[in-house]
Amino acid sequence: MVTTAYGQVQGFKVYLYDNPNPGFRPFRGQVERVQGNVTVFLGIPYALPPTDQGRFKPPRPHPGWQQVLHAVDFGPGCPQPNRYTGATKGIRDVHEDCLYLNVYTPHTGSGLALKYPVMVYIHGGDFIHGASNLFPAHIMAGFYDVVVVTINYRLGALGFLSTGDANSPGNYGLLDQAMAIRWIHENIGFFNGDRDAITLFGPDAGAASAGLLMTNPRTRSLIARVIAQSGSALADWAFIEDRYRVQNTSKVFARHLGCSIDSSWKIVDCLSRHRSFSELGNANDFKPEVGMFPWAPVFDRDFTVPGDRWYEGWKSIDWSFANFTPKHELQKHNFNHGLAYMTGVTTQEAAHLIYTNQSLAPYYEITEEFFDQKIKELVLRYNYTINQDGIYRAIKYQYTYWPDPTNITQIREQYINMMSDFIYRAPVDHMIKLLVEQKVPVFFYVMNTTIEAFNYPQWRKAPHDIEHLLLTGAPFMDQEFFPEKLHLDKAVWTNNDRNMSHFFMKAYTDFARWGNPSVQQILGLHFEVATQGSLKYLNLNTTYNSTVFLNYRQTESAFWTWYLPTVVGIIVPTYPPFTEYWWEPKEPLQIAFWTMSGTNLLLVVVVVIFCILWRNAKRQQDRYYGTDMLMMGMGHDVEPEGIENRTQSAGNIYEYRDLPIKHGRRALSTPASIRSSDGSLSGRDTVGRDSVTTAPNGRPKTPPIKRPISRKSMGGSTTSVPMTQV
Repeated sequence: MVTTAYGQVQGFKVYLYDNPNPGFRPFRGQVERVQGNVTVFLGIPYALPPTDQGRFKPPRPHPGWQQVLHAVDFGPGCPQPNRYTGATKGIRDVHEDCLYLNVYTPHTGSGLALKYPVMVYIHGGDFIHGASNLFPAHIMAGFYDVVVVTINYRLGALGFLSTGDANSPGNYGLLDQAMAIRWIHENIGFFNGDRDAITLFGPDAGAASAGLLMTNPRTRSLIARVIAQSGSALADWAFIEDRYRVQNTSKVFARHLGCSIDSSWKIVDCLSRHRSFSELGNANDFKPEVGMFPWAPVFDRDFTVPGDRWYEGWKSIDWSFANFTPKHELQKHNFNHGLAYMTGVTTQEAAHLIYTNQSLAPYYEITEEFFDQKIKELVLRYNYTINQDGIYRAIKYQYTYWPDPTNITQIREQYINMMSDFIYRAPVDHMIKLLVEQKVPVFFYVMNTTIEAFNYPQWRKAPHDIEHLLLTGAPFMDQEFFPEKLHLDKAVWTNNDRNMSHFFMKAYTDFARWGNPSVQQILGLHFEVATQGSLKYLNLNTTYNSTVFLNYRQTESAFWTWYLPTVVGIIVPTYPPFTEYWWEPKEPLQIAFWTMSGTNLLLVVVVVIFCILWRNAKRQQDRYYGTDMLMMGMGHDVEPEGIENRTQSAGNIYEYRDLPIKHGRRALSTPASIRSSDGSLSGRDTVGRDSVTTAPNGRPKTPPIKRPISRKSMGGSTTSVPMTQV
């Protein structure tokens, strides 16, 4: 029995018969004597049940218990899709009341000179499935002298639903993890654990969570070391920065459950008050429109504390988890001083994408058409809307086996490599480089061997999370501790399997104890720390055939981490679903191009219209001023010289006569044929000097002023010239 700050806890002892240490390992038969023991405490609540008013809220501290808590059975798993639950799959019960943890300790009671290092296991499962009871830590704790704690946290929508505003900020699953770590830090000393030597470890989503927790202001001072198996907080699926993407997923989820999506409040109200936890858990099993997994941690800054008595005295920091990206926190050195980091990947991480695809059974072969389609789906799912064809061609080029592009065996291998690099390896490589820049000691391994007992085919000999059975000591444990679906009752463990299991448990626990996974060689193997320009890693083939190499898949990792983001720029935010646009959303470059083209065309049209109007106005102005000048030129100051117009009333025909022009200021002679006897012009053809005939028929627009023109005014007499008629 252990007395904690919350009350007394009664556990039980488990006796172990098979020692993983090679020196105590039997060659054949069953071991009849006890080799070790471990004290186990199961189903300890670390927070109040997040039910009723606690749904879509941060975890509430547990007030403790008055009676002895009999911690003899696992608590229920958190709600998740049915296909992951059931007695044969290891998760017998699920319930919204699921915030429990389990403690495995080598020894209880006083008398220890030194406390044991503490290892906190955060289960994976893409943030939608998994449970703490799937990691039986009896062998690790009992034979390697560490205290192991496994925790549950809320999954799927119940753990990560975010509307992008105060109605549901999200990150409830991470807040659960943070509260569990604080509970462990406060109480683990009662189980003989060292509160100052807490190591987080876990696969995929667990690895990403560990990376987020090690940089978060709530927990970073409590975390001394991290072991990230096939995962990184820098992965696209590990942290969603795009608010539109978050809202998009929440609306798709709510619409799927028949809830109104008119507002964030209606979504949260419907899901919290009118849907059961089983409905919410089962509905998590859907493909998002963007991204690999539907749920993940998000930005949740600038939100208010709920007005609830359970949160009296809380500050905004207690309500918010992620104010900055993990990359920002790493670059700012916002983690525990003295942090050490260990990580690893396998050579066929994404092989499960093939053997879980029943349409490919039983041969699991991939055609070139299938591969092309998967590349296109990847481009669309991650919304590379700028130059989609260029992105497709870049990926296809990078992952084509050029010596024989149509070889189906190579196509399958390249598909596995493509998805493994994108989902797991490139983010892990990115994390290593950022930590190395910050002078953090990093130890890296590549799992390139298999579990011989399973006789996996070559193309998936080292799949994702193959370390799980090795870390739990499965070759040394009774199969009843593991889910029936694994069929461990048929497993014939080889000596290499046992060696590799011992190697992993020893390396992990030594790292938790010393910050170095191989202070001494383990079965002849050792790690070397990665440094800038020399990213060393331990390539694990077998325990007697492993080597330290440099710079694992650097070209492929750089392709995803640096090249594609440079080509694309940024991942363009998605439009919220179920919104009808009168226009079809286009790519940003197309929008910019057509906007500028339309603007330029409009300007050209305006300029042309302006020019036409100006030209017409100019013509009218010229006509007006030209008429005035003509009137001025034929007025008082100018003599009618050179041409004499005469109107013929019958034909309305112009006639003119060529007359000699008198040089100087002399007047022209007047023809005798039109001169009267007294020397004056005839009255019919007399036109005054002050009148102008501008009409086409020769008639003056103003009445002519008829007055005799004296001979004196004509200057002197001139010699008559014969008239020329035209």
